[in-house]
Amino acid sequence: MKLEDRIEVAKSELGRSVVRINPFLHQDAKSKAQDVLCFGVKNTNKIPMHVFNKLRFSRNYLWLTIDKMSDKGRSIDTDLVNPLTYRLMTGSTSGGPINILKGINDFALGTDGGGSVLGPAMSCQLPSIIGAGLNLFAKGESISTDNIKIRASIGIIAKNLSIAIKVMAELTGFDLTFKANGSKGEVKVAVPKRETVATPDRQDMFDKLAPYLEALKTYNYQFIEVDFSEIDKREVAIRKIYEVFDQNIADFILTYEGPVDVFGYGETIPQKFGKTGALLTKNSGKYLLRAANICKTTAITIPTDDIASGFLIVAKSGVENAVKAIELAVKLESLIQLPEVWVRYFLTEERHCKGFEIK
Repeated sequence: MKLEDRIEVAKSELGRSVVRINPFLHQDAKSKAQDVLCFGVKNTNKIPMHVFNKLRFSRNYLWLTIDKMSDKGRSIDTDLVNPLTYRLMTGSTSGGPINILKGINDFALGTDGGGSVLGPAMSCQLPSIIGAGLNLFAKGESISTDNIKIRASIGIIAKNLSIAIKVMAELTGFDLTFKANGSKGEVKVAVPKRETVATPDRQDMFDKLAPYLEALKTYNYQFIEVDFSEIDKREVAIRKIYEVFDQNIADFILTYEGPVDVFGYGETIPQKFGKTGALLTKNSGKYLLRAANICKTTAITIPTDDIASGFLIVAKSGVENAVKAIELAVKLESLIQLPEVWVRYFLTEERHCKGFEIK
C-alpha cells in the first residue's frame, strides 16, 4: 500500500487503534529506502529511546504510528475488538497487531511482561518474537495482577516471520540467520505429554502437534514428552519452563496454544470475583505464552490455520539458542498454509478500499 493510503487509513483509526501519527513522518520518509517497512510503536514509556531510535533512523524502517495500549496494561483491551474473532482485543500490545491487519503498518514494536506481545499476535494470526533471551528489555520492573515481579522485554509483531526476524536482528545487533549459524547435532524439544493439556476447543494439545512433529522427523529433532498439566496457571507454567531448562530435559519447548481469548478471557482481575469471574476467565487458550518472558527466554509464535491459535517456541537465553529456535520456527511456518481469504483481506493490498472523494 502506498504511504499516502497508509496515512489515510491511520487517520481513520485515530482514537481507536491509533493514538497518534508520526508528526515528522514526511520529513523522516525523505531518507528512507524504496522498499521501506512501516511500523508502529506501543504507547508506553517503557520502550527505551535508543531501541526505538535504532528503527526510526534506519533507512529500512519508517515510523508511522503510536499504537494503542490497553488501559493500565491489562491483558484484555476493553476498548478494541479483535478483527478476526470479534471478541475483545487481547492486550496489552493491543493496537499494534490491529494496525498491521488494517494495512497501516508492516510490524509493531511492543513490550511483553506476561504475554503482552505473544498473546495479541497469536489472537490476530500473526507471528511474533520477544527478546528477553537476547537481553532486549524494557525499562524498569512492574508487578503483575497475580503479584509476580516482572521486567518486560521488547517484542515484535509482524506481517510475516521473516520481517519479525529481520527487525529483531536489527534491534539486538546479532546475526539471527540460521543458515549462517545452523544447528549441529541433535536438538531436544519438549512437547506436552499426551492427555496432560486440553485446549479450549476440547482437543488434546499433543494431538494438535502430532502431524507437525511427524513432518519434522526428517530433521535432527528429538521430541520429549513432558507432563504439562495445569500450565494454564502462570505459576505452574513458570515452574515447568525452569524445570525443562534447569534439568537439561530439552533445548526448547514447543506448544500449540489458543484459541486465544475466544472461549474465555485470560485476564486475572475478574478471577477475583467469585465463581462467575472464574468461569469468565477459564479457557483463554493462554499457556506458556504468559510465562515465557518472566523466565527470560527467547519466544516465538507462528500462526496456524486454526483461528487465534499458533505454535509457541520457548528457547533458553543466548544467541545460539535463539538462532536454533528461529530455524525451527521457519520450518514450522513452511508447514502452514493460512486460509486464502485471510491472506487476501488482511495481508495484501487486494481488498484496500479508498474513501469517498469529491474533486
